Amino acid sequence: MITNLELFQKYMQFRKTMHRHGKEGCIPPMGMPPVHPPMHGPHGPHGHHGPHMRPHGMSRERLLVLIDEHPEGIRQKDLAMEEGINASSTSEVVNRLEEDGYVVRTVDETDRRATLLHLTELGKARAAEIRDEKEAMLEELFSPLNPSEKETLAELLDKLNNR
Repeated sequence: MITNLELFQKYMQFRKTMHRHGKEGCIPPMGMPPVHPPMHGPHGPHGHHGPHMRPHGMSRERLLVLIDEHPEGIRQKDLAMEEGINASSTSEVVNRLEEDGYVVRTVDETDRRATLLHLTELGKARAAEIRDEKEAMLEELFSPLNPSEKETLAELLDKLNNR
């Protein structure tokens, strides 16, 4: 049985495919506004970048979840490459997260010139909240579909993505 997250990822892949073919305006966005309150920090209730905190397409929440996926730590440049954004955009968001107590930098023992990003306990807690909130949002989004309809939608999206 397909999960809501897998179905959403297939849909997002379809949107990327349509974008590459110059047809993104034909596809309505799927999703809802964030169900979670914005992260708070010394830069105001919405952080430095306003209520959606998306400088250059990178949200603080997304970055926290990505760093959390690397418990051994991740270099900032690798994080930027993984997301396909420039290093300066990542740097700006990481600096804010560090100032707000969500992220710490440590020396990479394999290359003492490099630093690794790790989440603090506060950052780990927030990343878990973000995952739970996303799961709830996807559950609500796909609630009109029964399991059979979700499987059919997944098959159709696969077919469209692989053309």
